[in-house]
Formats: sequence, structure tokens, C-alpha cells
Amino acid sequence: MIKLVGRRSIASGTAGVLGVVNVFVLIGAVACLGSLAALLVAPNALVEATRGAGELAPAMDEGGAGLGWVMAGGLAACAFTWLTLHSLIRILRAVNDGRAFELANVGRLRAIGFALAGLQLSALALHAMAPLEEGASRFNLDLGAWLGVLVVFILAEVFRQGADMRDENQNTV
Repeated sequence: MIKLVGRRSIASGTAGVLGVVNVFVLIGAVACLGSLAALLVAPNALVEATRGAGELAPAMDEGGAGLGWVMAGGLAACAFTWLTLHSLIRILRAVNDGRAFELANVGRLRAIGFALAGLQLSALALHAMAPLEEGASRFNLDLGAWLGVLVVFILAEVFRQGADMRDENQNTV
């Protein structure tokens, strides 16, 4: 029988998978950080090395400023993604331990909300810096993603009220 929570459950399996994904996010962050460092040391060498990078090539100028902004945006996206996954893992572990409505999860959900908002803002910034194809628009608002951010903040408030009710219930004799 499939269990949703507890040892060897869907929640614990999901936490394990998210942990593995988070390792790859960290690898991406290190790659972006390394590229930024390489741009500071030898900007023209990195620009020449990435000259045949397809869509990125037009965004690169002499000195690699365009590539630097892309790498900085990628680093920000990796940081926001890492924070989201890390918080989700901690929430899943708390749920597995039967502590879903604890105040720590409220803070974790709020952190997820801010991280998702930051991820959307960094995507908007990167889209604004990308080379513009003929007939394309610089404005790219993902309404579904922003609604998701709103839902996460609402869930944080629901969890806060649940934690308050749980504490009140435990203090009632």
C-alpha cells in the first residue's frame, strides 16, 4: 500500500528527489559564479569562448557585459530555486514527522513565496536583456506563476492559523 506520509512514503521520496535536484541547482550556481569570476579576470577570453552559443551570441558585447548580466541573472535564479527546494524539503520532513502545522513551516512557506517572486522578477529582467527578435515583445508576464506566488502566501497564512489552533489545542486541558 502506498503511504502519503511517514517512512518510505511519497512525501519522503519526494524530499529525496528534491534533494538530488537541489545538488544540480548548486552545480548551476557554481557554474554561473565561475563564469562571472572568469569575466572579471579575462572578459574577452570568455566572450570568444562562447561566441558560437547560438541565441546568446548577439547579447554579448566587447568586454562581456551582456554575458555578465546573464550569468548574474542565472546565479539569482539558482539562488531562488535552491531556497524554494530547500524549504520544500524541510516542510516535507516536518510533515513526515507529524509536525505540519508548526510555526517554522509558516516561515518556510513565506520564504518560498519570496523566492518564487524573486525567480519571476529575475526571469523578467533576463527577458528584458535578451536580444529582441523581430516582432517579439519585451513584456513577458507569467500570470500563472504570479498566481502561484499569491497562493503560497495564502497557504502560509493558513498554516499560521493552523499552528495557532494546534498550540491552543495543546494548551487546553
